[in-house]
Amino acid sequence: MKKCACRGSFLERFIQPSILLLLNEEPMHGFSILKKLYKSDIMDYSSIDPTGLYRTLKKMEESGLLASRIEADGGVQAKRVYEITEEGRLCLVFWRATLLGYRDKIDRLAQAIPEVIDDGM
Repeated sequence: MKKCACRGSFLERFIQPSILLLLNEEPMHGFSILKKLYKSDIMDYSSIDPTGLYRTLKKMEESGLLASRIEADGGVQAKRVYEITEEGRLCLVFWRATLLGYRDKIDRLAQAIPEVIDDGM
């Protein structure tokens, strides 16, 4: 079986609320976001593709959830620092309600699936 969410791989749609949650605490640059996600005990983010993360940050900024600015760091290469916007905070509130609703539906679905399925094999 190819890579499938049924095997427990990372559900990429959860990256948006995860980023919003981190940036709600403090502004940070992309690499810091990536490091914090890798170290997070909320979910297993170990399979996040750094390029995909930066694409997601760009999309989130384009949709008004994030704002960014370039900061020079004492002669070191300038870094783009991201911060959550008011629209992003509102989105995070909606994510909480959505995730709680998903949890209830997922619990019902999981309970409806028999532990042993006789598929004739």
